[in-house]
Amino acid sequence: MGTKLRDTNKRVWSSVVLVTVLTTGVAGCTQPKDEEQSGDKAVVTVSNYDRGNIPAAEGTVEENRWTKWINENSPVAAKFVPVLRAEAVQKLNVMFASGSAPDIVNDYDTGFRDSLYQQKQLLPLDDYLQYAPEYEKLLEEYPQLRQVGTKSDGKLYEIGKINEPHLQSVMMIRTDWLKKLNLEVPRTTEEFHNVLKAFVEQDPDGNGKKDTYGANISYTSGGMIDSMFGAGGWAIEGDKIVRSWDNTLESLRFKKMMFDEGLIDKDYLADKNGSKAKQDYLNGKVGVYLEPAINTWFETTVTNLKTIRKVVPEAEIEPMMQPESPLGQFTHHVTNPIQMTTVINAAAKNPQAAMEYINFILQPDTALTLMKGTEGEHWKKREDGTIEVIDLDKNMKEVDWAKDYEMVYSLPQNENLTSVSAFDVNIPEQKAGLEMMQKADQFLLDYPDAKYPGLTHYEHMPVLPSDLAVINTNVSKETSDILVKGIIRGADYTPEQAIADAKAAWDKGGGKQIEEYMNTWYQENKDTAFLGDDVLETVRSQLK
Repeated sequence: MGTKLRDTNKRVWSSVVLVTVLTTGVAGCTQPKDEEQSGDKAVVTVSNYDRGNIPAAEGTVEENRWTKWINENSPVAAKFVPVLRAEAVQKLNVMFASGSAPDIVNDYDTGFRDSLYQQKQLLPLDDYLQYAPEYEKLLEEYPQLRQVGTKSDGKLYEIGKINEPHLQSVMMIRTDWLKKLNLEVPRTTEEFHNVLKAFVEQDPDGNGKKDTYGANISYTSGGMIDSMFGAGGWAIEGDKIVRSWDNTLESLRFKKMMFDEGLIDKDYLADKNGSKAKQDYLNGKVGVYLEPAINTWFETTVTNLKTIRKVVPEAEIEPMMQPESPLGQFTHHVTNPIQMTTVINAAAKNPQAAMEYINFILQPDTALTLMKGTEGEHWKKREDGTIEVIDLDKNMKEVDWAKDYEMVYSLPQNENLTSVSAFDVNIPEQKAGLEMMQKADQFLLDYPDAKYPGLTHYEHMPVLPSDLAVINTNVSKETSDILVKGIIRGADYTPEQAIADAKAAWDKGGGKQIEEYMNTWYQENKDTAFLGDDVLETVRSQLK
C-alpha cells in the first residue's frame, strides 16, 4: 500500500543470466540460444506454489496438462518455478539473494512482497501497464487496486485481484435446537450466553445425556469471540493507533465464562488445528460452530449439512450475525476484497513479456479453463447459460489443483467462476445452501453501522521492520500465553489480572516500540491506507 516510511534497508540489486545451449540436427531452423526465447515466443519464469496436490499421473508443477495448455495458447512461453507453499518465502528469499529469482513472483505474503520493495528488488509497473490492458481495465473499475498496489515512492509495484464480497468467518447455528428449546437466534452477547448455556444443559439432541457443546474456541476459532468484542489487537482512538486492551478484556471475560460453565470443550487447547471441534460439529454435538476460515461456501453449507444429517437426519443450520456486545456491533471478518498477489522482479530481462503473460492469465477464457477445465470434457453449459461440472471426481484429479496458476484473476469478473456458480438451484439442498450464503452476505448490508473487528484485514496491516517483527513475534507469544491462563486457571487468576500481566509483558518485551512505529505509519499514511472502514465500504459496495 502507498506508504511514506523511509527506506531503512540497503539496496540489493540482483541479476541473472540463464544460458541454455540447445543443439539440434534440423537444418535451416534457427534454435533459441537461451531461455529468453522459445521459438517465436519470449520466455518468462513464473513462481508457482507447490502444495503437493498434483496427482503423479498428471505430472509436476513444472509440466502438466495445464502448463502445456498455457504455453500453447499464451503469446509468451512460461517456465514455472515450484516453491513449496509452506516454505515459499524462505525459498524465494534465497533465490533473490542468489540472483536466480523468477521474473514473475506470485505470493500472498504482504510482508515478503514489501521486503522485496524495500530491497529495490521490484520493478515499477506504470510504464508497462500498456502491455496488460486487462489489468488497466481493472484499475479503472477498481481504483483501490492502485491505492493498495502503490508504494511509498508513488509508483505501482503490485498486481492484485478483486475477491468476492463474502464473509471469511461465520457462526453457524443449529436452528433445529433453537426450535426444540423454544429459543430465538441470539442478537446480543448476553442472549448468546443464554443460548449456549441452554444448548449444553437442556439436552437439545434428546439423548438424555449432557454431551453437547455450546460452541468451540480451539485453534483460531477463539478469534471469533475476539471479533464479537472488537478485540483485533489494534484500534484507532481519536487520531492515534492504540492497543485494544479494553476490548480484549471483555473478550477474555466471555471466554472464561464459556470455559468455567462448560459451554465449550474444556480440553480445547489440545485441539491444535481445530479438527476435533469440526468433527464434534459434524457429529451433531456443537450448537454454534465458529468457522474462522471458510474454505468454500458450498462446503460450509451443503457439504457440512449433508454430513451432519448422516448422524442427525432432522438437523438444520443457518448463519448468524455476530451478537452485539456492550462495546458495540462488529461484523464478521470478511474476505480481503482487494488482494495483492503478484510482483515482477527488477532483474527481469523482458518486462514487456512478463506483463503480456499476466495479461493472458487475466483473460476470462484463460481463467475459466484453469479454474473449471475444458468445455465438453470437464464442464457443460446448462440451458440458462451457466456451467455444470460433468464429473466432480474427474475435476478433482485433473483441474482443481490448477487454481494456483490463476492467482491473480478477479473471480467476480466471470459469473461462471463465482461462489454462486457452485450451487445448482435445481437441487433443493444446493438451493438452500445458496440462500444461506446470501443470507450471510446480507448481514453486511443489514447492519450498516457495524464496525470491522480490527484495524484492517490482516493482509493490509502495516509491515513491521525485521527487528520489530522479531520483537512482535516474541512478545505476542508471551501475551497470548498469559491470556490463555486467564481463561483456564480458575477463580484465583482473573481476566483483569491477566490483562494487567499481559500489558506489563508487552511493555517489557518492547511493545512500546511497535506502538511508536504503528503511529508513525498511521500519521504518514492515514490518507492512503486501506483500513477497516475501507474494507467494509468496498465489500458493501460490491454487494449492493
